[in-house]
Amino acid sequence: MKILFITASPDAAASYYYWNALKTIEGITFFQNGIDPNMFDILLVMTYDHNIVRKIKEHYPDKKVGIIDPRSHAVMESASFADFLICDSIEMEDYWRVSEKPIFRYVEYPNIPNIKKIHEDKDVLTIGYHGNSIHLECMAENVTPALEKLSKKHNIEMLIMCSQKKFTGEEKWVPKGIKTSQYPWSMENYTKFLSKCDVGIAPNNLIHNDTQKIENITKNSYNYSPDDFSLRFKMPSNPGRAIIFGKLGIPCVSDFYPSAIQLFDGENGYVAHNEAGWYWCLDQLLSSAQKRQEISENFQKTIEEKFDFEKQNKKLLKFLEGLI
Repeated sequence: MKILFITASPDAAASYYYWNALKTIEGITFFQNGIDPNMFDILLVMTYDHNIVRKIKEHYPDKKVGIIDPRSHAVMESASFADFLICDSIEMEDYWRVSEKPIFRYVEYPNIPNIKKIHEDKDVLTIGYHGNSIHLECMAENVTPALEKLSKKHNIEMLIMCSQKKFTGEEKWVPKGIKTSQYPWSMENYTKFLSKCDVGIAPNNLIHNDTQKIENITKNSYNYSPDDFSLRFKMPSNPGRAIIFGKLGIPCVSDFYPSAIQLFDGENGYVAHNEAGWYWCLDQLLSSAQKRQEISENFQKTIEEKFDFEKQNKKLLKFLEGLI
């Protein structure tokens, strides 16, 4: 079986991550000008290039064409012409069940080496974040106040790896009284800077409020209660940002969302939603180097057992063989 990986955006994050995960598959080729798609059985098209799927199927109707990482509802029309989809999370998979196409779940993340980190008691402990600014902004309501409270008990700093604009320190999410450093995203900076952290955080959920729901309910409607949970998260939410910490040997606390709940069981990492939950989870890790060691080792074992690229590639090949 021969596979062609197609994208005009090889440096885009998802393209870069997927290609580096898939490139060890025997028979896979990265598309370049002059390559004839007729020589391949499977054509994999990155989400950034989804608009070409219809033309591909028109010119090569006998080829099986799949869209990798359909990150937006804007891909819907293109998905109707595809033969299958590759999604990286249960969130994305659930959304794309509307396509009525076969779906393979492939968890992608930066292909960095495992680091066997030794956790020790330290005078200053560093909490790390990597990702975009929206999740920093949205953590202002739960993670930030927990961090400010923790700083009264632990001597902590923050390290942010984010390529978006340099923060001023006045942003609502910046925890007061905690030294915070920012570094740009790069593959090298995962090991150069992020790996130095003692604890990782993966805030993910988006801010919203219940005003509209409260205004439109009648008495006892929907059994509404002030102690209900109400969550909002993006369709392309996935476990990748948390997994990076595991690869680096760092224990992680994540927001409540489906991928994180599937990933963490309290023995290999924690999930939290409210300020008090975030405080408790982080306090467990900040209070004990032994706990950080135990959790991080269990997390790394989980990644090796479930998300190792070679293991995922074998399952992907079996899925693709079933389509031909």
